[in-house]
Amino acid sequence: MSDAYSYTTIAVEPGQAPRITVSLRPDGQMTVWCSAGHERAQISILHADAHVVITPTNPTVPTAADVRAARMLADSFAVYAAEVERLHAVALQAAESDPSAD
Repeated sequence: MSDAYSYTTIAVEPGQAPRITVSLRPDGQMTVWCSAGHERAQISILHADAHVVITPTNPTVPTAADVRAARMLADSFAVYAAEVERLHAVALQAAESDPSAD
């Protein structure tokens, strides 16, 4: 059984702008698509019924701020990947050393 799912929440508080949160808990069914060498920059993430697209403010003429944002995303995703790998290794090590796991 998979624990994968995606959902969106909208919180509306009096006197405040709505806060919209999209949560993705993907499995092997997630698709991430990004191509190079085209006239526009974008990355798409599809999972369950969620479709997230990230583009520069002007996908065909990115600004220096767009470049900084793209680098920030890349750096954050690299940290995320390293943390997922680390936690996976910790879980494997714990499972291997647990005598009740047999």
